[in-house]
Amino acid sequence: MDNFWEFREWIGTKPSVNVEEETKFYHGVEGIKVQLIDHSVNPYKSIFTMATSTWGGVWKTNKWESTSPEARLYVVLAVLNRKCLPNAMESISFTFEIAGPSRSAFDQIARARLGTIISSMGWRDNCHSDIGFRVPEGIWIDEERRNRFIKGRLGDKQDYIDDLKTGQSNWQDARAVLPISACHRWSMAMNYMALTGFMSQRLMFSEQADTVATAWLMRERIKEKFPLLASYLRPSSDWAKRCLEHVGDEMAQSFGNLFRCSGRWPCELASEKYSFNTACSDRNVIMRQLSIYIPEGSEDLPNPNVKLENLEDYDRRLFNDS
Repeated sequence: MDNFWEFREWIGTKPSVNVEEETKFYHGVEGIKVQLIDHSVNPYKSIFTMATSTWGGVWKTNKWESTSPEARLYVVLAVLNRKCLPNAMESISFTFEIAGPSRSAFDQIARARLGTIISSMGWRDNCHSDIGFRVPEGIWIDEERRNRFIKGRLGDKQDYIDDLKTGQSNWQDARAVLPISACHRWSMAMNYMALTGFMSQRLMFSEQADTVATAWLMRERIKEKFPLLASYLRPSSDWAKRCLEHVGDEMAQSFGNLFRCSGRWPCELASEKYSFNTACSDRNVIMRQLSIYIPEGSEDLPNPNVKLENLEDYDRRLFNDS
């Protein structure tokens, strides 16, 4: 392709320019989109192969083919239940594309490190005249606060649009006026081991709502393809069967403990320990706004001894795959 700009448009790296001036306000976590872009073809086969590689002679290869589906499941469950070396879980990975959470939610999620790759929408590389803003639930339900929020963000947006007209460094300079409530987009790839750690924290309702909502939507996308793997993605408090949103001694509590616990599990700390007597996020609100079901803490925990015939059809086909 001879034309440089046509080439950039063709491969998807051409910046957004001359964008229509539009500002949408999104209620709570409504409208967040999570897509599972890519994944291992048969993650169970990969886990099985890694877990059984230690045993057998030099030419003992492709053990999957000579193993019954029931035995394959036995090995995979041993890995998922941490009854053998868990590193086999690092052999499978998932790539997500995420659009619509606030920039502040992205900043929380992007703290994930080992086993994680993140590629984010550029804020100085595109014109964001059409960018929208996410309005937290507590502000949305208070008409006076909501109107003040909208008025303020429209003013920020007008400042941004005006700054775009000032010179060659316009995109870089103008982005400084956009607040962390602006909607964001990114892609991220995680191996399953990293994903279990990420989910153990971000599925808890001790984070801001769109952070939690994004994590539950990521789990939902995996559940559609691999229900068994999704069943092991739970908040860490569900495994402990007690509240882990606030734990530790006085020194540990002095570094946080701003919000009341969500109530998913009983909390040992007295209510007067909290700075604010509200939880970070609300399970019922998130379910309603995302139109998904989020299990209770003790509900639908994985069965460590599940039988092949009790698996979902998609999973069962993969264990029967030769």
